[in-house]
Amino acid sequence: MYSIKHPFRTKKSLLLIIFLLSWGCEKQPIQPVTLDSTLKTHYQQIQGERTGGARVQLQQYMERNGESPQPLFLMGLSYHKEKKYTKAVEWFEKSTNSEGDTSQYPPTLHFLGWSYYYLGEIDEARKVFKKFLQLYPNEGDSLFALGLLAVESGNYEKAEGFYLKSIAAQEKNPKGIAKAKARLGDVRVFENKVNKARDLYLEALTLDPDLYEAWFRLSNTYRNEDMSLFREYLLKSKEAQKRFLQNIHNTSFPE
Repeated sequence: MYSIKHPFRTKKSLLLIIFLLSWGCEKQPIQPVTLDSTLKTHYQQIQGERTGGARVQLQQYMERNGESPQPLFLMGLSYHKEKKYTKAVEWFEKSTNSEGDTSQYPPTLHFLGWSYYYLGEIDEARKVFKKFLQLYPNEGDSLFALGLLAVESGNYEKAEGFYLKSIAAQEKNPKGIAKAKARLGDVRVFENKVNKARDLYLEALTLDPDLYEAWFRLSNTYRNEDMSLFREYLLKSKEAQKRFLQNIHNTSFPE
């Protein structure tokens, strides 16, 4: 996958401020949901790769305060950060099923969806993302995820629809737009519309030149046509991958 296999790569607010935005639910507006201030340190530990220590402290926190959705979510997030998706699912599921005093924590559904995706549980991932989008219908990264899942099912027309919705929903997020355009380029390749695919790859790479697999896919469209461009874009792919691997990528919402 592209560097966008983890679409949460860019740094976002510690308080996950996406939930402070209005999502246009006019009849029943969703109340803002932020991470409890007492859990900020644990979140920062997870972001800083100190996942083991974070889990110890989260366990102690729950011994004092009881289990509730947010610390359970962070337990899952610590395993998600380590790419231990089976364990992540276990804790995310506990968070969504928690009967603690605090309300359910919506980001749990989003990360649960991605964990199922990485485990190859396509139907479960789709179900969870759709549940999350019932709350936040314009959340671009979950729309993007449904596009990936549609491709997995071979439904390119549906995938195109989700990618276009994802692009429209991420007006202020050029990297989010970039990855959706790159994946839409993949759809055009599947449809044998190579020139349209190239245009989309170049548009995506203008917005985010570190999408190394997009460079690679673009180079492949020239393999049997123009070896000079093939080699040029292949080199750019290697350079972009090196840049990408040198950067620290935080697990923030949206994924």
